[in-house]
Amino acid sequence: MTQKQTAGNLFVRPKRHWGAKRIIIHIAVFTLVGTFILSAGIFGRVTLKGRADEYLVSTRVDTLHLDGMDAIKSAMQSVVDDAAVRRAVDQAATSRKRTLKTTIIRMIAQGEEDAAVLQAVADAMLTAAQDRIEDHGAYLAVEKALGEQLDGIKASISELSNERLPQITLTDVRKALSVTTQYYPFMFYHVALITAGSALLLAAAVLLYIWIRFDEENKRRVAEWLEPMDYLAPFMVGILLFTLYPVVRVVVMSFQERFRLDGSYTGWGIGNYEYVLKGIEGTSNYFVQGVRNTVLYVLYTVPASTALAIVIAYLLNQKLRLSALFQTAYFLPMVTSITAVGLVWRWIFNRDFGVLNALLMLFGMDKINWLQEAANSLMVMVIFGIWNTLPFTIILLLSGLQNIDEAYYTVARVDGAKALRIFRRITVPLLAPTIGLVLTINSISAFKVFAEVTVLFNGSPGPAYNMYTVVYYIYEMMHQRLELGRAAAAAIVLFVFIFLFTVAQRYIQRKWNYV
Repeated sequence: MTQKQTAGNLFVRPKRHWGAKRIIIHIAVFTLVGTFILSAGIFGRVTLKGRADEYLVSTRVDTLHLDGMDAIKSAMQSVVDDAAVRRAVDQAATSRKRTLKTTIIRMIAQGEEDAAVLQAVADAMLTAAQDRIEDHGAYLAVEKALGEQLDGIKASISELSNERLPQITLTDVRKALSVTTQYYPFMFYHVALITAGSALLLAAAVLLYIWIRFDEENKRRVAEWLEPMDYLAPFMVGILLFTLYPVVRVVVMSFQERFRLDGSYTGWGIGNYEYVLKGIEGTSNYFVQGVRNTVLYVLYTVPASTALAIVIAYLLNQKLRLSALFQTAYFLPMVTSITAVGLVWRWIFNRDFGVLNALLMLFGMDKINWLQEAANSLMVMVIFGIWNTLPFTIILLLSGLQNIDEAYYTVARVDGAKALRIFRRITVPLLAPTIGLVLTINSISAFKVFAEVTVLFNGSPGPAYNMYTVVYYIYEMMHQRLELGRAAAAAIVLFVFIFLFTVAQRYIQRKWNYV
């Protein structure tokens, strides 16, 4: 009699061990995906090359049509002073302008040389002028002058056309593409697609070589190495596309002087950094002003908010009556839009109707013009920044407090230690790692202050443009002046500044000694 299978084993799924077969799966996937991506890239390049050819033809047509007709008209008018004759030549050129463009396009499509095209243009313009010039002698003079100068016109226009054609490259055509253009992604990213597709096909070829030449043991080892790579692949692709590539692009853009939104720039160099750090001589350097305001904001906001948050978190951790209500009140800004909160604070700081001035008047103090006087701008920012930073800081510190073993406090109380001494000798030292984390995170966040400025001062950097911050400067360069290269340079300087500040901060924190 067979033993009845237990219910617990009915839903156990057997483990799948792909083993060396994982290599075959990767070969198939890499080949299919790589072929698709490579084909898309090749298709984009071919399509872009076709558009480049269209631009070349269009440039040649415009040169022969516009410049050629102007040169021929000038030659026809060069020997006559009669206004009527000159006007007749102008009318002749205008009347044949559209027809001649069609003729030029047709002749170029047939493979005609520039000289033959210009000859046809000259003949058509002479015929049109003959119908309008009443004086036969004047017409003969025009015809003779054109005949004498036509060879020179052909040579000069042909040379001009040859000069213009090589200047149009695939890069120029790619930059000129509009996002609404059909097949825009394939054309614009054709280099990246071809590179990615080729890399996948190369990986498939390497795995195929491993499958053919390696023994079973080595195949199994390669398959075991591939397994964690499969789990990491989606994350790594996201990191490459949305983190690494933008960072590299910003660094490159910062060295492209006067880089604009259309992709144009004047050259390579450190001109963007010179403009950011030095500004224009004789004018205010708003970046330096932004650095000064940002550093002061960090130095005032971060220590004050951290110290206040430690006290509040310590009180909230005491399990007092209504502590849940107080926790909700302190955490409320975390789930509130900073824009909505900023508008409320603008009313709080209002000179005539603000709650803050009403409280000051209760103690016999005068009203303060918080938002309209430049001297008060930094104070307004710091007050709002401290209030806005508290919730997140309290959450982290409260979490750190709840991880402290209660036995430390019990032993300290048994020894007769007072509350203040317990706080200073036990709570703060054991909370030091969390305090260090809070200081680092809040410092980085404070260096990127932007929304507070725009909300409190109604979109401007202070009442007298005195509250520029580094991020506001970057925003202005990008969205108002459209100087993306200078904005990228300012962003790199900000990154270096935050990095050095964070390294110094971490070094100081490692020197803390609570013994």
